[in-house]
Amino acid sequence: MYYGYNDDKEFILADEAFIGLLDFNSFQELRASNIMANLKFENKQITIKQDYQTINSDFLHHEVYGQEEEFYLVELKNIQIEKTDVKTEHKKGLKTNYQAIYLDVHKISEEIGLSVNDYKLYLDSFIDQSIIDEKRLLEGNDKVVKNLSNLALTLKIPHINILLLKIQKLSHRERMPLIDQYYTKLALLTLEKPEDYQEEEESIFEEDKSTPEDKEEVLNARFSDLLKNVDEQVSIEEKIVPNNEPELRSHNNVVNEPTSNNSNVKQISLDNVPELPISYSPQTAADELNLPVVLIEEFVDDFIEQARQDKDHLLTSYYQQDLDNIHELGHKLKGAASNLRINELSDILEEIQFCSDYTQLEGLFIKYWGHFLSLEAYMRQLKRA
Repeated sequence: MYYGYNDDKEFILADEAFIGLLDFNSFQELRASNIMANLKFENKQITIKQDYQTINSDFLHHEVYGQEEEFYLVELKNIQIEKTDVKTEHKKGLKTNYQAIYLDVHKISEEIGLSVNDYKLYLDSFIDQSIIDEKRLLEGNDKVVKNLSNLALTLKIPHINILLLKIQKLSHRERMPLIDQYYTKLALLTLEKPEDYQEEEESIFEEDKSTPEDKEEVLNARFSDLLKNVDEQVSIEEKIVPNNEPELRSHNNVVNEPTSNNSNVKQISLDNVPELPISYSPQTAADELNLPVVLIEEFVDDFIEQARQDKDHLLTSYYQQDLDNIHELGHKLKGAASNLRINELSDILEEIQFCSDYTQLEGLFIKYWGHFLSLEAYMRQLKRA
Protein backbone atom coordinates (compact mmCIF):
# COMPACT_ATOMS: atom_id res chain seq x y z
CA MET A 1 0.00 0.00 0.00
CA TYR A 2 1.59 3.29 -1.13
CA TYR A 3 1.16 7.03 -1.29
CA GLY A 4 3.46 9.85 -2.36
CA TYR A 5 3.73 13.50 -1.37
CA ASN A 6 5.87 16.53 -2.24
CA ASP A 7 7.67 19.19 -0.22
CA ASP A 8 4.42 21.16 0.05
CA LYS A 9 2.83 18.22 1.92
CA GLU A 10 0.47 17.52 -0.98
CA PHE A 11 -0.54 14.09 -2.21
CA ILE A 12 0.83 13.48 -5.70
CA LEU A 13 0.01 9.77 -6.00
CA ALA A 14 -1.66 6.90 -4.15
CA ASP A 15 -2.61 3.34 -4.97
CA GLU A 16 -6.19 2.06 -4.94
CA ALA A 17 -5.73 0.24 -1.62
CA PHE A 18 -4.62 3.41 0.22
CA ILE A 19 -7.48 5.46 -1.25
CA GLY A 20 -9.99 2.79 -0.23
CA LEU A 21 -8.53 2.43 3.25
CA LEU A 22 -9.39 6.07 3.92
CA ASP A 23 -12.89 5.66 2.41
CA PHE A 24 -12.42 7.86 -0.64
CA ASN A 25 -13.76 7.11 -4.10
CA SER A 26 -10.92 8.66 -6.09
CA PHE A 27 -7.49 10.22 -5.85
CA GLN A 28 -9.09 13.61 -6.47
CA GLU A 29 -11.19 13.23 -3.29
CA LEU A 30 -8.11 12.18 -1.34
CA ARG A 31 -6.07 15.13 -2.60
CA ALA A 32 -8.87 17.58 -1.79
CA SER A 33 -9.14 16.33 1.80
CA ASN A 34 -7.16 17.51 4.80
CA ILE A 35 -5.82 14.04 5.59
CA MET A 36 -2.21 15.22 5.39
CA ALA A 37 -2.86 17.45 8.39
CA ASN A 38 -4.01 14.41 10.37
CA LEU A 39 -1.06 12.26 9.37
CA LYS A 40 1.85 11.95 11.79
CA PHE A 41 5.08 9.98 11.96
CA GLU A 42 5.74 8.97 15.56
CA ASN A 43 7.26 6.05 17.46
CA LYS A 44 8.51 4.55 14.19
CA GLN A 45 4.92 4.35 12.95
CA ILE A 46 2.63 6.41 10.80
CA THR A 47 -0.68 7.42 12.39
CA ILE A 48 -3.68 8.65 10.41
CA LYS A 49 -6.62 9.96 12.44
CA GLN A 50 -10.13 10.29 11.03
CA ASP A 51 -13.43 10.91 12.81
CA TYR A 52 -14.43 7.25 12.72
CA GLN A 53 -11.08 5.45 12.75
CA THR A 54 -7.41 5.68 13.68
CA ILE A 55 -4.91 3.88 11.47
CA ASN A 56 -1.49 2.85 12.76
CA SER A 57 1.04 1.25 10.47
CA ASP A 58 4.69 0.44 10.08
CA PHE A 59 6.18 2.15 7.05
CA LEU A 60 9.09 2.49 4.69
CA HIS A 61 10.01 6.00 3.56
CA HIS A 62 11.71 6.55 0.19
CA GLU A 63 13.02 9.73 -1.41
CA VAL A 64 12.38 9.61 -5.16
CA TYR A 65 14.01 11.87 -7.75
CA GLY A 66 12.26 12.85 -10.99
CA GLN A 67 13.23 14.91 -13.99
CA GLU A 68 11.64 18.09 -12.65
CA GLU A 69 11.17 17.50 -8.94
CA GLU A 70 11.71 15.10 -6.09
CA PHE A 71 9.01 13.57 -3.93
CA TYR A 72 8.59 11.10 -1.08
CA LEU A 73 7.09 7.63 -1.37
CA VAL A 74 5.64 5.94 1.74
CA GLU A 75 4.92 2.21 1.86
CA LEU A 76 2.54 1.04 4.62
CA LYS A 77 2.99 -2.36 6.28
CA ASN A 78 1.29 -4.22 9.14
CA ILE A 79 -1.74 -1.95 9.18
CA GLN A 80 -3.88 -1.76 12.32
CA ILE A 81 -7.28 -0.06 12.30
CA GLU A 82 -9.06 1.14 15.44
CA LYS A 83 -12.70 2.08 14.86
CA THR A 84 -14.33 4.81 16.95
CA ASP A 85 -17.97 5.34 17.85
CA VAL A 86 -18.25 8.64 15.97
CA LYS A 87 -19.49 8.33 12.41
CA THR A 88 -19.51 11.20 9.94
CA GLU A 89 -21.93 11.70 7.10
CA HIS A 90 -19.11 10.76 4.78
CA LYS A 91 -18.80 7.40 6.49
CA LYS A 92 -22.53 6.76 6.40
CA GLY A 93 -22.84 7.65 2.77
CA LEU A 94 -20.00 5.52 1.48
CA LYS A 95 -19.84 1.74 1.43
CA THR A 96 -16.38 0.51 0.59
CA ASN A 97 -14.62 -2.83 0.41
CA TYR A 98 -12.58 -1.86 3.45
CA GLN A 99 -15.20 -2.25 6.14
CA ALA A 100 -14.70 -5.04 8.65
CA ILE A 101 -15.09 -8.49 7.08
CA TYR A 102 -17.16 -10.49 9.55
CA LEU A 103 -16.80 -14.28 9.57
CA ASP A 104 -19.63 -16.06 11.38
CA VAL A 105 -17.33 -18.68 12.87
CA HIS A 106 -20.16 -20.76 14.36
CA LYS A 107 -22.01 -20.98 11.06
CA ILE A 108 -18.96 -21.63 8.90
CA SER A 109 -17.41 -24.22 11.21
CA GLU A 110 -20.70 -26.13 11.28
CA GLU A 111 -20.97 -26.04 7.49
CA ILE A 112 -17.50 -27.50 6.94
CA GLY A 113 -17.62 -29.96 9.81
CA LEU A 114 -15.12 -28.43 12.23
CA SER A 115 -15.35 -27.34 15.82
CA VAL A 116 -15.21 -23.59 16.40
CA ASN A 117 -11.80 -23.91 18.07
CA ASP A 118 -10.40 -25.95 15.18
CA TYR A 119 -11.69 -23.43 12.65
CA LYS A 120 -10.01 -20.61 14.58
CA LEU A 121 -6.75 -22.57 14.58
CA TYR A 122 -6.94 -23.11 10.82
CA LEU A 123 -7.79 -19.45 10.24
CA ASP A 124 -4.85 -18.34 12.40
CA SER A 125 -2.58 -20.72 10.48
CA PHE A 126 -3.84 -19.30 7.18
CA ILE A 127 -3.13 -15.73 8.30
CA ASP A 128 0.29 -16.71 9.66
CA GLN A 129 1.10 -18.46 6.38
CA SER A 130 0.06 -15.35 4.45
CA ILE A 131 2.43 -13.23 6.53
CA ILE A 132 5.26 -15.72 6.03
CA ASP A 133 4.62 -15.77 2.27
CA GLU A 134 4.48 -11.98 1.79
CA LYS A 135 7.95 -11.77 0.28
CA ARG A 136 7.28 -14.64 -2.11
CA LEU A 137 3.97 -13.08 -3.12
CA LEU A 138 5.73 -9.83 -3.95
CA GLU A 139 8.29 -11.81 -5.95
CA GLY A 140 5.49 -13.24 -8.09
CA ASN A 141 5.53 -16.82 -6.81
CA ASP A 142 2.48 -18.43 -8.46
CA LYS A 143 2.70 -21.54 -6.28
CA VAL A 144 2.15 -19.42 -3.16
CA VAL A 145 -0.86 -17.68 -4.74
CA LYS A 146 -2.46 -21.01 -5.64
CA ASN A 147 -1.88 -22.55 -2.23
CA LEU A 148 -3.27 -19.56 -0.33
CA SER A 149 -6.27 -19.48 -2.67
CA ASN A 150 -6.98 -23.16 -1.98
CA LEU A 151 -6.77 -22.59 1.77
CA ALA A 152 -9.08 -19.56 1.57
CA LEU A 153 -11.58 -21.62 -0.43
CA THR A 154 -11.53 -24.42 2.15
CA LEU A 155 -12.06 -21.91 4.99
CA LYS A 156 -14.92 -20.26 3.07
CA ILE A 157 -13.43 -16.76 2.84
CA PRO A 158 -14.69 -15.76 -0.64
CA HIS A 159 -13.46 -12.16 -0.38
CA ILE A 160 -9.90 -13.39 -0.03
CA ASN A 161 -10.17 -16.29 -2.47
CA ILE A 162 -11.51 -14.20 -5.36
CA LEU A 163 -8.86 -11.53 -4.75
CA LEU A 164 -6.11 -14.19 -4.92
CA LEU A 165 -7.56 -15.54 -8.17
CA LYS A 166 -7.35 -12.03 -9.62
CA ILE A 167 -3.73 -11.72 -8.45
CA GLN A 168 -2.89 -15.03 -10.09
CA LYS A 169 -4.03 -13.78 -13.49
CA LEU A 170 -2.06 -10.51 -13.48
CA SER A 171 1.54 -9.91 -14.45
CA HIS A 172 4.01 -9.56 -11.59
CA ARG A 173 4.20 -5.79 -12.00
CA GLU A 174 0.41 -5.38 -11.98
CA ARG A 175 -0.03 -7.46 -8.82
CA MET A 176 1.34 -4.96 -6.31
CA PRO A 177 -1.88 -2.97 -5.64
CA LEU A 178 -3.95 -6.15 -5.24
CA ILE A 179 -1.36 -7.72 -2.94
CA ASP A 180 -1.57 -4.59 -0.77
CA GLN A 181 -5.35 -4.93 -0.86
CA TYR A 182 -5.05 -8.60 0.11
CA TYR A 183 -3.12 -7.82 3.29
CA THR A 184 -5.48 -4.98 4.09
CA LYS A 185 -8.44 -7.36 3.88
CA LEU A 186 -6.63 -9.88 6.07
CA ALA A 187 -6.31 -7.15 8.70
CA LEU A 188 -10.05 -6.48 8.43
CA LEU A 189 -11.12 -10.08 9.12
CA THR A 190 -13.01 -10.33 12.38
CA LEU A 191 -14.85 -13.09 14.23
CA GLU A 192 -16.68 -10.59 16.45
CA LYS A 193 -19.83 -9.12 15.00
CA PRO A 194 -19.42 -5.30 14.77
CA GLU A 195 -22.08 -3.25 16.54
CA ASP A 196 -22.99 -1.43 13.33
CA TYR A 197 -22.98 -4.63 11.28
CA GLN A 198 -25.90 -4.81 8.83
CA GLU A 199 -27.52 -8.20 8.38
CA GLU A 200 -27.82 -7.90 4.63
CA GLU A 201 -24.04 -7.91 4.36
CA GLU A 202 -24.05 -11.52 5.57
CA SER A 203 -25.52 -12.55 2.24
CA ILE A 204 -22.13 -12.15 0.65
CA PHE A 205 -21.16 -15.37 2.40
CA GLU A 206 -24.40 -17.17 1.56
CA GLU A 207 -25.20 -16.27 -2.02
CA ASP A 208 -23.27 -15.88 -5.23
CA LYS A 209 -23.31 -12.13 -5.75
CA SER A 210 -20.03 -11.93 -7.59
CA THR A 211 -19.73 -9.45 -10.40
CA PRO A 212 -19.38 -10.90 -13.92
CA GLU A 213 -15.69 -10.05 -13.74
CA ASP A 214 -15.29 -11.95 -10.46
CA LYS A 215 -17.11 -14.97 -11.86
CA GLU A 216 -14.84 -14.96 -14.89
CA GLU A 217 -11.80 -14.93 -12.60
CA VAL A 218 -13.17 -17.91 -10.69
CA LEU A 219 -14.11 -19.85 -13.81
CA ASN A 220 -10.61 -19.38 -15.21
CA ALA A 221 -9.10 -21.10 -12.15
CA ARG A 222 -8.73 -24.82 -12.88
CA PHE A 223 -9.31 -27.42 -10.21
CA SER A 224 -5.97 -28.92 -11.19
CA ASP A 225 -4.48 -26.32 -8.85
CA LEU A 226 -6.15 -28.14 -5.95
CA LEU A 227 -4.48 -31.36 -7.05
CA LYS A 228 -0.99 -29.84 -7.13
CA ASN A 229 1.35 -28.96 -4.29
CA VAL A 230 -0.12 -31.44 -1.84
CA ASP A 231 2.58 -30.47 0.63
CA GLU A 232 0.77 -27.18 1.29
CA GLN A 233 -2.89 -28.15 0.74
CA VAL A 234 -5.37 -28.46 3.60
CA SER A 235 -8.61 -30.46 3.67
CA ILE A 236 -11.37 -29.82 6.16
CA GLU A 237 -10.40 -32.89 8.17
CA GLU A 238 -6.61 -32.52 8.08
CA LYS A 239 -4.05 -30.13 9.43
CA ILE A 240 -2.12 -27.81 7.14
CA VAL A 241 0.80 -29.85 5.85
CA PRO A 242 4.29 -28.34 6.38
CA ASN A 243 5.98 -26.79 3.36
CA ASN A 244 8.92 -29.18 3.58
CA GLU A 245 6.86 -32.35 3.14
CA PRO A 246 8.41 -34.54 0.42
CA GLU A 247 6.75 -34.25 -2.97
CA LEU A 248 4.87 -37.15 -4.45
CA ARG A 249 7.16 -39.42 -6.40
CA SER A 250 6.16 -39.58 -10.05
CA HIS A 251 6.35 -42.52 -12.39
CA ASN A 252 7.42 -41.64 -15.91
CA ASN A 253 6.72 -45.05 -17.40
CA VAL A 254 2.96 -45.49 -17.41
CA VAL A 255 1.97 -49.12 -17.98
CA ASN A 256 -1.41 -50.47 -18.96
CA GLU A 257 -0.82 -53.96 -17.53
CA PRO A 258 1.83 -53.69 -14.84
CA THR A 259 3.80 -56.77 -13.99
CA SER A 260 4.85 -57.62 -10.49
CA ASN A 261 8.45 -57.84 -9.36
CA ASN A 262 7.21 -59.86 -6.40
CA SER A 263 5.37 -63.11 -7.02
CA ASN A 264 3.52 -62.73 -3.73
CA VAL A 265 1.69 -59.62 -4.96
CA LYS A 266 -1.61 -60.48 -6.60
CA GLN A 267 -2.33 -59.10 -10.07
CA ILE A 268 -5.16 -56.55 -10.19
CA SER A 269 -7.26 -55.57 -13.20
CA LEU A 270 -9.60 -52.59 -13.11
CA ASP A 271 -10.70 -53.01 -16.73
CA ASN A 272 -13.99 -54.78 -16.01
CA VAL A 273 -14.89 -53.34 -12.63
CA PRO A 274 -18.68 -52.83 -12.34
CA GLU A 275 -20.01 -49.42 -11.45
CA LEU A 276 -20.93 -48.93 -7.79
CA PRO A 277 -23.74 -46.51 -6.87
CA ILE A 278 -22.75 -42.99 -5.95
CA SER A 279 -24.89 -40.17 -4.60
CA TYR A 280 -23.48 -36.86 -5.76
CA SER A 281 -24.92 -33.44 -6.51
CA PRO A 282 -22.74 -30.62 -7.91
CA GLN A 283 -25.44 -28.20 -6.76
CA THR A 284 -25.05 -29.30 -3.14
CA ALA A 285 -21.28 -28.83 -3.35
CA ALA A 286 -21.78 -25.41 -4.97
CA ASP A 287 -24.12 -24.33 -2.16
CA GLU A 288 -21.75 -25.49 0.58
CA LEU A 289 -18.69 -23.90 -1.04
CA ASN A 290 -20.52 -20.72 -2.09
CA LEU A 291 -19.38 -21.15 -5.70
CA PRO A 292 -21.23 -21.27 -9.05
CA VAL A 293 -22.36 -24.80 -9.94
CA VAL A 294 -20.71 -24.54 -13.36
CA LEU A 295 -17.37 -24.08 -11.59
CA ILE A 296 -17.95 -27.18 -9.43
CA GLU A 297 -18.76 -29.22 -12.54
CA GLU A 298 -15.54 -28.03 -14.14
CA PHE A 299 -13.61 -28.97 -11.00
CA VAL A 300 -15.14 -32.46 -11.05
CA ASP A 301 -14.13 -32.89 -14.70
CA ASP A 302 -10.56 -32.01 -13.76
CA PHE A 303 -10.69 -34.43 -10.82
CA ILE A 304 -11.85 -37.22 -13.17
CA GLU A 305 -9.01 -36.47 -15.57
CA GLN A 306 -6.46 -36.50 -12.74
CA ALA A 307 -7.83 -39.76 -11.31
CA ARG A 308 -7.54 -41.39 -14.75
CA GLN A 309 -3.91 -40.33 -14.94
CA ASP A 310 -3.19 -41.59 -11.43
CA LYS A 311 -4.78 -45.02 -11.92
CA ASP A 312 -1.68 -46.54 -13.49
CA HIS A 313 0.55 -44.83 -10.93
CA LEU A 314 -1.56 -46.40 -8.19
CA LEU A 315 -1.27 -49.89 -9.68
CA THR A 316 2.44 -49.51 -10.39
CA SER A 317 3.04 -48.52 -6.78
CA TYR A 318 1.04 -51.58 -5.70
CA TYR A 319 3.16 -53.96 -7.78
CA GLN A 320 6.34 -52.30 -6.54
CA GLN A 321 5.03 -52.60 -2.97
CA ASP A 322 5.54 -48.85 -2.59
CA LEU A 323 3.07 -48.31 0.21
CA ASP A 324 4.32 -44.77 0.88
CA ASN A 325 3.46 -43.67 -2.64
CA ILE A 326 0.05 -45.35 -2.43
CA HIS A 327 -0.61 -43.33 0.72
CA GLU A 328 0.55 -40.14 -1.04
CA LEU A 329 -1.74 -40.77 -4.01
CA GLY A 330 -4.65 -41.58 -1.71
CA HIS A 331 -4.00 -38.40 0.27
CA LYS A 332 -3.90 -36.23 -2.84
CA LEU A 333 -7.07 -37.60 -4.41
CA LYS A 334 -8.90 -37.80 -1.09
CA GLY A 335 -8.27 -34.09 -0.43
CA ALA A 336 -9.71 -33.18 -3.83
CA ALA A 337 -12.75 -35.46 -3.44
CA SER A 338 -13.39 -34.08 0.05
CA ASN A 339 -13.24 -30.48 -1.15
CA LEU A 340 -15.77 -31.33 -3.87
CA ARG A 341 -18.02 -33.18 -1.39
CA ILE A 342 -17.76 -36.48 -3.32
CA ASN A 343 -18.31 -38.43 -0.13
CA GLU A 344 -18.13 -42.03 -1.36
CA LEU A 345 -14.80 -41.44 -3.09
CA SER A 346 -13.46 -39.39 -0.20
CA ASP A 347 -14.26 -42.18 2.27
CA ILE A 348 -12.69 -45.00 0.25
CA LEU A 349 -9.62 -42.91 -0.62
CA GLU A 350 -9.13 -42.21 3.07
CA GLU A 351 -9.10 -45.97 3.66
CA ILE A 352 -6.48 -46.35 0.92
CA GLN A 353 -4.46 -43.49 2.40
CA PHE A 354 -4.15 -45.22 5.77
CA CYS A 355 -4.17 -48.88 4.69
CA SER A 356 -1.07 -50.78 5.83
CA ASP A 357 -2.20 -54.28 4.77
CA TYR A 358 -1.40 -55.18 1.15
CA THR A 359 -4.01 -57.95 1.19
CA GLN A 360 -6.77 -55.36 1.62
CA LEU A 361 -5.65 -53.06 -1.19
CA GLU A 362 -7.19 -55.04 -4.04
CA GLY A 363 -10.67 -54.77 -2.56
CA LEU A 364 -10.19 -51.08 -1.80
CA PHE A 365 -8.93 -50.35 -5.33
CA ILE A 366 -11.90 -52.15 -6.91
CA LYS A 367 -14.38 -50.36 -4.66
CA TYR A 368 -12.72 -47.00 -5.38
CA TRP A 369 -12.74 -47.56 -9.13
CA GLY A 370 -16.37 -48.73 -9.12
CA HIS A 371 -17.50 -45.51 -7.43
CA PHE A 372 -15.24 -43.50 -9.74
CA LEU A 373 -16.80 -45.05 -12.87
CA SER A 374 -20.24 -44.21 -11.53
CA LEU A 375 -19.20 -40.58 -11.00
CA GLU A 376 -17.72 -40.42 -14.50
CA ALA A 377 -20.92 -41.81 -16.04
CA TYR A 378 -23.03 -39.36 -14.06
CA MET A 379 -21.01 -36.38 -15.30
CA ARG A 380 -21.30 -37.58 -18.91
CA GLN A 381 -25.06 -37.89 -18.51
CA LEU A 382 -25.21 -34.43 -16.94
CA LYS A 383 -23.54 -32.90 -20.01
CA ARG A 384 -26.01 -34.58 -22.36
CA ALA A 385 -29.02 -33.34 -20.38
